[in-house]
Amino acid sequence: MKIKYLGTAASEGWPAVFCRCKYCLEAKKRGGKDIRTRSQALINDDLMLDWPADTYAHSLHHSIDLSAVKYLFITHPHSDHFYPSELVMRGGPYGHDMASENLNVYSSYHAKNFCYQYAGMQFCEEVDAHIRWHILHPYEPVHAGPYTVTPLPAKHMNEIPLMQPFCYLIEDGKKSILYLHDTGRALDDVLLYLQKENKKVDLVSFDCTYELNPSGGDKDGHMGVDDNIRLREKLLHLKICHQDTRYVVNHFSHNSGVHHKELCEAVNPQGLEVAFDGMEVKL
Repeated sequence: MKIKYLGTAASEGWPAVFCRCKYCLEAKKRGGKDIRTRSQALINDDLMLDWPADTYAHSLHHSIDLSAVKYLFITHPHSDHFYPSELVMRGGPYGHDMASENLNVYSSYHAKNFCYQYAGMQFCEEVDAHIRWHILHPYEPVHAGPYTVTPLPAKHMNEIPLMQPFCYLIEDGKKSILYLHDTGRALDDVLLYLQKENKKVDLVSFDCTYELNPSGGDKDGHMGVDDNIRLREKLLHLKICHQDTRYVVNHFSHNSGVHHKELCEAVNPQGLEVAFDGMEVKL
């Protein structure tokens, strides 16, 4: 299994869309790994995690055939994770000779509803007929081709109704990835489920929006490095992770103010890898 990080920023991107703070100006100056687009990841070549407005740019920059994506899992209906208008371009008069005729979309009922409220009037019948919806429920695994994917309830703006955010455990029978975006650290029920089901994880992708700054990981919908390390300790204690598990931090905000090189210097010695746009990890 491989995971390719297509976008590694929080909702505003980095440099942020309209921002001229010193951290955004410095990122523009540095370029390279300090240019971060909105969060998205690709498992192998056919399972996509989230669909932000930067999806088209990701396909160009990383030479990705979006028509070959068969399975799309949405974490939650925030625009930096789900921009459904782009799905209008799938098929009909816009897309021809696609590698995969159908796109299977896995999400909460609320994310599906958001899609049709936001972009439904733009969907032509030919496009809509080839989007197959699968409504997810917490802790109920689904089979998507060679993958078994378990939706896990995330700790993210849970006070807002009609949200139902998910994290995902993705397994292919040989390797597994625990994708923890967007979520805070208060995931005790999730950890107990993983322990009870005897799940073993080969890569953990941590939300790290706060980077090196103190966070409200017990209450808030995001984490920082301190939360990542404490959560890693729990995963190891419960034997969900093992000595060869890889830990990647991801989903960064310019408000945290630590650029790629400096973040690597701070966290690499602690056994954490820092994601960047285009980074690929093979398991």
